[in-house]
Amino acid sequence: MRELTIQKFRKLHQALCKSYKVTNPGKYFSVTEPMETMLNSAIQDSSDFLKRINMLPVTDRKGQSVKIGIYSPLAKRTNVDEKDRQPTKMQPPDGVEYECKLTEFDVSFSYDLLDAWARFDNFMELYMQQVYRRIALDRIMVGWYGTSAATETKPGINTNLEDVNIGWLKLLMTHKEEHYLTESSDGSGQITIGKFGDYKNLDAMTYDVYSIIDDAQRTGSEVAIIGRRLVANDMGKALSSFAQQPTEKNQIMVLEKTYGGLPSLVIPHFPDTGLVVTDTENLSLYYQSGRTRRKMEDKPERNSVVDFMSSNDAYMIENFDGIAGIEANNIEFVDEESTTPDGS
Repeated sequence: MRELTIQKFRKLHQALCKSYKVTNPGKYFSVTEPMETMLNSAIQDSSDFLKRINMLPVTDRKGQSVKIGIYSPLAKRTNVDEKDRQPTKMQPPDGVEYECKLTEFDVSFSYDLLDAWARFDNFMELYMQQVYRRIALDRIMVGWYGTSAATETKPGINTNLEDVNIGWLKLLMTHKEEHYLTESSDGSGQITIGKFGDYKNLDAMTYDVYSIIDDAQRTGSEVAIIGRRLVANDMGKALSSFAQQPTEKNQIMVLEKTYGGLPSLVIPHFPDTGLVVTDTENLSLYYQSGRTRRKMEDKPERNSVVDFMSSNDAYMIENFDGIAGIEANNIEFVDEESTTPDGS
């Protein structure tokens, strides 16, 4: 590192020591609760989508939903001449348990990169913004693609972080299968969209998915989260034109057009042909209190700085009756020009 970089890196170390109340951030340390909350809030604030869902601390590694909510109707009448009134219990509606899994967010910065950043006055902010932004995007990706929590993950094979944790779609598929469409009624193993498809257009598909949710389970704040390719196909635009916004884009896109009568969102790292309807506050990401760990040190033998960070995370759907979706991998677009009703 250049001398200017060394000076700024020392200031970064000093700032970490002050913030986390440690003497040496080069040794693994537990992030205390106030700073842990601030750290996760900073990660949440770096993503428009994460700000729409719940990011909540939990005490236990395993447990049931912690979000306070009443997920079934209260209104009723009791003939008290014959029996006592029975209050509706405030409790998780499905009894599904979460389990926090250790998740590593380790990053390395080369000296050359740090030298380039050192010319900026906001060196520390620039450094942390990049780390927080990437953690936010990773957490979103795991939420949609995660299917398992492997003892050791394989990033080169599971490029969408499928083996980091069990995400929302896998939870829905496992615990509320009837709310997760995987094929049409003919048992073809596919869901088709087009003139001769199961659905004529995206509007019809979205409304059908929305209709799976019973009226009593709707909050009135449901949105349709839609994959980019589905939207591009519906708009009649070339996919490459619509995809000018990279999938890594941090901001959600609120579509001007509604689908199925619902406000519609395009978000980072959502499956291109996926569709989910729910109130975004029905989606939660839990982190275990007092289990966030961190270590930052200079590694001259590698000409780099390493920042080790980990937390115990879990994904949860608060009300499985209040969400519905489709299997993105089973979507097929019907070619309206070449396909006929008999499939020829």
